Amino acid sequence: MKGLSKILLEGRIEDAQNYFQKAVGDWPIAEPNNLAGIGVGTNIQGVLQHFIQNDPSGNNKYLMWMVRKYIDPNERMISPNDISSLVQRFHKNVDRLSIAFIMNMGIFDPTSRISTSPKNLDSYDDLSQLERVMDEMDEIQTKKEKEKEAKSGVDKLYEDDRWLLVRPNTYEGSCYYGSSTKWCTASKDAPQHFESYSKTGNLYYIIDKSKDVGDFFKIALHKNWNGQEDWYDRADNELKQETEEAVRSLLPLELIKSLEEDHGATPSDTRNPTFTYAEFAHELRNFVNNRKPIKLNTKSGVWDLEISVNGEWYWYGPDPRVDVMATPFTNGHALVCRVESDDDDGLDILDADWDVEDLDTQHFTSEHYLKKNPAGGYMYESVERNLKHFIMYSYIPKVRKILDSDEMVDFMDADYKTWESTSYVSSFQFKYPPREGTMTQKFTDYLKGNPRRTSQQFYEEVLGYPRPRAHNNMFFSSIKDSGIVKMEREGRQFVYSLGPNYSAWTKGKLLRTNKKYGQL
Repeated sequence: MKGLSKILLEGRIEDAQNYFQKAVGDWPIAEPNNLAGIGVGTNIQGVLQHFIQNDPSGNNKYLMWMVRKYIDPNERMISPNDISSLVQRFHKNVDRLSIAFIMNMGIFDPTSRISTSPKNLDSYDDLSQLERVMDEMDEIQTKKEKEKEAKSGVDKLYEDDRWLLVRPNTYEGSCYYGSSTKWCTASKDAPQHFESYSKTGNLYYIIDKSKDVGDFFKIALHKNWNGQEDWYDRADNELKQETEEAVRSLLPLELIKSLEEDHGATPSDTRNPTFTYAEFAHELRNFVNNRKPIKLNTKSGVWDLEISVNGEWYWYGPDPRVDVMATPFTNGHALVCRVESDDDDGLDILDADWDVEDLDTQHFTSEHYLKKNPAGGYMYESVERNLKHFIMYSYIPKVRKILDSDEMVDFMDADYKTWESTSYVSSFQFKYPPREGTMTQKFTDYLKGNPRRTSQQFYEEVLGYPRPRAHNNMFFSSIKDSGIVKMEREGRQFVYSLGPNYSAWTKGKLLRTNKKYGQL
């Protein structure tokens, strides 16, 4: 059976490629005036590979449909990623599609292929039809689920025939019970307001189900941890004292009692919750262990982080004689680093403890990262974000200082070169040797025999066509940053030659020290 599946898979790929080539007339790069009218310089083979890799069926059942839509002149403005994403949505929802569902939409001819065979992707003549069906399905499917989730996101503290008192615990619950109001805590796509109010006190919604009190049938009450109360009507106007007293007089005594008891029962550690250093260290260990292994490219080589069963953080490098123990919060609010060596000929510095480092930075202190309920803002908006920022901006820079030190480089007898990208979205690593046929391989081979050449000359002489405007800008910027090549101004042009790090690169001694934004 595996053999038959493989044959089927390969056959579909071959059919799709043949169809692609016949329709375009060029391969693998779209040439000027190609039959399908695809943009000049488009990597057609790359587009096909994208569809193969992102076909959710597992056997490329949808491959030909995606290729056809990409070539379709009526779909010319749609990217390959948009097409594959839509197909993935279809595959996810195909079992829920039915003739009855399509008929209830009321927008398709009952005799159309979509109405009679909605589970067949070939029934959809264009992407807009498929997208409309998927949007409708997502909306219907999630409406009840969202409502159920929202209702579960509140504590119902009091209810009688007329009055309802709830304390929302989730943003979804706040939006549900705060509907038809202008409260910022119930505004769509703005959860930060609800989170901010929830962290400074308890938020309550008082609802008059009879609606006999006009705009006061929904009242939001924020009771601060210090006891201060702020009352708001449905239009988000803060109530004056006399109005507040009038509304309060209408409320059942049991409702008021339930509210006061709930607020008073809030544990003190919930009001101002913080981690101890030991608790935060535990959170850090879980954070690191639940992610891909952390590697650190340094001047002394590549180092891997491992956390022992005892909770000790060890860095292991290219020399098995040496490891670095650097465990955060081993001594209260500090980092103690110790370099251990099995080599009797090692430098003295490798046998001693390094200075204890304070783990705070100028803009990121324990006052921020120890909070269990961060107050919000760009950097301090969640515990997980604080854990991530701590590793990236507090811990790793201090460890890197040791691993980049002259003493460590000399002891390791390392001659690594390191580089950083000026663009946080660049994913280029430039490992050696480069894969045959890649831009890296072609460009460096070209410059070896042809120094001081422009990117335009490289395109025309090697790739065989003029360089489209801004084409592969990220590649040229990153390979310049790496030092594999250098760029110099010559008149009104920029020319490239092999750079100062080319030799280190060919020896496998060139390492990138930063990755894409948000990655460890």
